[in-house]
Amino acid sequence: MDPTSRPGSGYSRRAVLRGVAGATAGVGCAVSTTARARRPTAEPTVMTQNLYLGFDVSRLLDADSLGGFRRIVGKFLDGVDPAVYAARADAVAAAVAAADADVLAVQEATKFRTQTPGDFGTRGAEAADEVVVDLLAELESSLRARGIDFRRAAVTRTSDAELPAKTDDGRVDFRVTDRNAVLVREGVDVRNRVTRTFDTDTVIQIPNTDEEVSLRRGYARADLAMNGVEFTAVSTHLESVSSFLRVLQASELVRELPERRRIVLGADLNSGPGGDSAAYDLLTDTFTDPFRRLSPSSAGHTCCQSPTLRNDRSRLNRRIDAVLRRGRIRATSIERVNHQADDRIRLVRDDGDRTESVRVWPSDHAGVVASFETRR
Repeated sequence: MDPTSRPGSGYSRRAVLRGVAGATAGVGCAVSTTARARRPTAEPTVMTQNLYLGFDVSRLLDADSLGGFRRIVGKFLDGVDPAVYAARADAVAAAVAAADADVLAVQEATKFRTQTPGDFGTRGAEAADEVVVDLLAELESSLRARGIDFRRAAVTRTSDAELPAKTDDGRVDFRVTDRNAVLVREGVDVRNRVTRTFDTDTVIQIPNTDEEVSLRRGYARADLAMNGVEFTAVSTHLESVSSFLRVLQASELVRELPERRRIVLGADLNSGPGGDSAAYDLLTDTFTDPFRRLSPSSAGHTCCQSPTLRNDRSRLNRRIDAVLRRGRIRATSIERVNHQADDRIRLVRDDGDRTESVRVWPSDHAGVVASFETRR
């Protein structure tokens, strides 16, 4: 809660003036005040979190041969440990529970599937369908284990790429399905949903083949109601490797979101104050960033930890994750989560030859939690 909005133990000057006005305005004013007090109100808490797929896809741009491409993808796959992903999802669920969030906007809610042996590049190749990790399902399972009932209000599948990998077991096809999602707690009504991918994307040519990989971005939008008060929640993830594409995507998002609704936008913008701020600046021409008002003395960095998540000291040095708002909805508090050393998870890993104890961050991004108030 914003300290300036907390109710005090005495009468404020505004309250005294209101009381004087009520005493002199007669019955008509009293009726108006009563009607105003009966208007439905909502105080949603919204959390945004990039869940982190676990590796840097842009490394594929470094491949100069099909063999090199396979080796890079093989390293990606070698790093996919289902137990680690489950533990990270559980840590995010713990932060959701601590924040008592009503709406959760997530990015990189990835599903990994494999096919062994791989048939990449062959005629009639089939899609990999053996699920290795479903990060969104892991998060939902962890929420349920805490007795928190969330459901999917809107889920957008953005990228769905099948990549050829070279592993110790031979050739494997590694399918990476990326998603943005809006989840809502029980009691929040879903009135409408929109799932979209942006018109612009990043295309990676697989060397020595005619195959391409499209890394798409998009947004998930849900029109919600709490206590009869309606607002729109959006989860989006803008391009990471190109400022030009980020700006195009931000512009498309602004055009497509309704102008006359209350909107809360949870986002990994890959853009923000103190760095490449072009996409952030475009969005904040029409949206308000409550972090500026509520935490003016904090840098609020949200990105990025080591790709392995094993760094002891935080490496967050950019604020690119945000909860923005537009329309008649007011932020009362905002804070980061999953950014302190105590938020790391301790894991014991046993690879058969040796056992090691490690600590990892829940994600390479911090999350952001904001509370709002509005009335119909």
